[in-house]
Amino acid sequence: MQEQREAHAAILDRLNRRLRTMCQCTGTFFQAESEQELLQSICEILVASGEVRLAWIGYCEDDAEKTVRPVAQAGSGLDYLERVKTSWGEMEPGQGPAGTAARTGKACWVDDIRTDPRFSPWRVAALACGYASCVAVPLIAYSKQRGVVDLRGTLNLYSAECNAFDESAVEHYTGLATSVAYFVTALRGDLAEDLAYGVTALRARAERKRAEEALHQAREELAHVTRVTTLGELAASIAHEINQPLAAIIADANACLHWLEADRPDLESVREALAAIVKDGDRAAEVITRIRGLLARASVAHGPCDLTGVIGEVLPLVRPELGRHDMIVKMSLAPDLPLVRGDRIQLQQVLLNLLVNAVDASREVPPERRRLIVHSTVEYRDDGPWAVVRVEDGGVGFREPEAARLFEAFYTTKPGGLGMGLSISRSIIEGHGGRLWATANADHGATFHFALPAMR
Repeated sequence: MQEQREAHAAILDRLNRRLRTMCQCTGTFFQAESEQELLQSICEILVASGEVRLAWIGYCEDDAEKTVRPVAQAGSGLDYLERVKTSWGEMEPGQGPAGTAARTGKACWVDDIRTDPRFSPWRVAALACGYASCVAVPLIAYSKQRGVVDLRGTLNLYSAECNAFDESAVEHYTGLATSVAYFVTALRGDLAEDLAYGVTALRARAERKRAEEALHQAREELAHVTRVTTLGELAASIAHEINQPLAAIIADANACLHWLEADRPDLESVREALAAIVKDGDRAAEVITRIRGLLARASVAHGPCDLTGVIGEVLPLVRPELGRHDMIVKMSLAPDLPLVRGDRIQLQQVLLNLLVNAVDASREVPPERRRLIVHSTVEYRDDGPWAVVRVEDGGVGFREPEAARLFEAFYTTKPGGLGMGLSISRSIIEGHGGRLWATANADHGATFHFALPAMR
């Protein structure tokens, strides 16, 4: 159990570091005034995160040797780049991760520099600098407006640990490389427009559209990481939720075997036990389906969404957590709650975040205050009916000076918290044309509300 807790803590720590790194990179994307400044800042941020020892970005040259030329670098062992030769050609200097990624357009990594034959030309120099594994990711993006955006370069990262770049890490850095390609292309486009046309108003509109697209992409990435982090915090609850039907399946299966061994098997009991096995199997499958949905990276198109169903899908994930802290959840759901237009996964994320926050706020209060109430109501406004959901707790609440900051990015009252959950939740609700807000209860605790317009 201790090993599991330590493993979960390590995963959460890694996700926290990646989230902070991503936020810093996003800030650089919008603030950098030149291509060189952007590339150098990205390398420095990646090294500062502590996950890599060396970060460098190289562009492909069209010289006879097909050189991959470093244009930005940061970290330990910068002289390594001066001592080694990297190529994107078919010969031996082009068979390493950087050359392969540039040539094929796909990420390439080496788990152990000491033994991988592809890295033999650079092994001695790399080991002298303390590198144990590395990854190279092509600077390529795909856009409906621009088609394939290829900078003909690679983002290259070196770690002091073997096997440092697993599938999730490669996916993370691939997403970052895609954003780099977008923003470098945007910077180059700005320069070209200034030189060729000088049409300030047109360029401002194009910049704003590109910035909005990049911000939307960054928000979706942040929302995905926050979902994964939240589910990591609830790993024990999820395991309990799945183990219950699995334990019942095993018990019923053993009972069936026992009955079938009798001279005259009790077929009716066997039939009932098999029906229970099917039911519990479906229950476990439903839990896994909910988790897979929440872990999905891409958002689905907005469509008709039943908030009562969303509540029913999310509550089982936190119910074991409530039980461990002797907390009671009560439901007060409107029978005529109208459908809303939305992304079901994103709305599940909002409700999951509000419930987890309520549990955290109520862990240390007296037993009689350890209760949550989930309300849903219909409100009729000038523009028609709205569906309103409230999560009420009896926890520690918040002080009036804190109210204005609750939804700020990186503001948190939880030890070790990221401070992104409520900020992302508000962004999601506002993206659905709704509103998310908090009120302090008259006696104890707080109530978080979100309202969405009914479908018309």
